[in-house]
Amino acid sequence: MKNFILKNWNRLFLLFFTISALFLALSFTIDEDAKKLVDDSFKQAVIVFGSAKALNAVISLAQGTELDLPFVIVAIGQVLDPINDLVEQFSLVMLASMTSLGIQKILLGFVTNDIYNYTLLIFVLIFNIWLFKRFNKDEKLRDIFFKITLVLLFLRFAIPMISYVNDISYNYFVKPEYNIEKLNENIIQVKDNVSEVTQNTIKQKEDNSFLDKVIEKFDSSYYEKKIDEYSSAVDNSSEYIIDLIIVFVFQTILLPVVFLFILYFFIKSLFTIRNS
Repeated sequence: MKNFILKNWNRLFLLFFTISALFLALSFTIDEDAKKLVDDSFKQAVIVFGSAKALNAVISLAQGTELDLPFVIVAIGQVLDPINDLVEQFSLVMLASMTSLGIQKILLGFVTNDIYNYTLLIFVLIFNIWLFKRFNKDEKLRDIFFKITLVLLFLRFAIPMISYVNDISYNYFVKPEYNIEKLNENIIQVKDNVSEVTQNTIKQKEDNSFLDKVIEKFDSSYYEKKIDEYSSAVDNSSEYIIDLIIVFVFQTILLPVVFLFILYFFIKSLFTIRNS
């Protein structure tokens, strides 16, 4: 018995490893938590995307508010142009982030599907039989089969692990400095501030008498005040948006790209190793 173990320790290790992995794959506990994490991330991304589009809408409304000085047109929207451009770029980032999360949901559903699990079960059983039972001229086929089995096992656990890595990296390393919930609240506050200034401007124009409008038309301090109000309304908004861009690029773009590189090098190294 001792000689058998010493002689076949590598096969016994693979047997224990693959059976343990198969047991975890069929337990579904990891899968449910991973799906919940991806769903929560997707919902959070949708909420932030909605906040960005709402901010874009109120800025577009404000950009249509023009204040006419004699011989000069002061477009309040020009004050907001840099913020609006940044919001539009942020919307593209959020669209890419939601696409990435959607792809993760599809891949997660694929590797946790019953068909995939049953396929993995069959591959693992044949794998372990083939560890101890050899056939004539089976080297090439056995080598390819073993590598495919390892790739299936890798995908089965690596894809769900992306959501765990995202969650752990965000909560322990990113959230203390880049809190998505807080940043989203700040974006909503900026949107409300811009909307309030715009509505007050429109209401004031409607309520003013003809004489007030004539006086206001030559009152440069009125225009300076409005510009200051809009500038104050969007104060620090660039910082909030850039922080959100950093978080979502890191979580939904950078980490999946790193995973793809790991998968590429894993498969490449696996299929370039000669079977001893």
